[in-house]
Amino acid sequence: MKKLLLLAVVALFGMTATNAQVKLGLGFGYAIPSGDIADFTDGGLAAHLELGYGVTEDIDVSIIYHGEFLAGGDVNGLSVGAVAIGSYMLNGRYYFTKEGFRPYGSLGLGLASIGSVEFDEPTALEDAQADTSTSNFAFRPALGFKYGVLNMNVAYLSAGKSGDATVNDITVNLGLLFTFGGK
Repeated sequence: MKKLLLLAVVALFGMTATNAQVKLGLGFGYAIPSGDIADFTDGGLAAHLELGYGVTEDIDVSIIYHGEFLAGGDVNGLSVGAVAIGSYMLNGRYYFTKEGFRPYGSLGLGLASIGSVEFDEPTALEDAQADTSTSNFAFRPALGFKYGVLNMNVAYLSAGKSGDATVNDITVNLGLLFTFGGK
């Protein structure tokens, strides 16, 4: 009986492994601040890494880490502000077509950690004022497309508040999304 059960489990895992659609993605982008952080940052860099699974040909579910670093400056006042955002999200993606050029919509829900640093004088690092790190619920809707392994999207991140300032941004991302075992 144990051998029969073991054989059934191995056969089940074998069948699901041959139909598995494992997704691995990475990319870089440009972040444009919105909300209150747009008052003291001008823009910055974004990067992401994701690991997912294709539930069907049209639907992916993944875990995504998205990091952003926004910086700004004020030439007259000699002050510089910087905000770092790291978000861990459960992301769902729906493809509108099945072949070739595949536009999609996605939604990520999760946790964002926000840290900021402000320099009054860029030459004096000892005068830097670091705000405490804040963690908030965040969401990230995106529209994009996949063509082969090329993945491009535009996403809006709402990361909540840090102190009294709302932390939101729009990112334009370009990357690679590899699919093993499917489309």
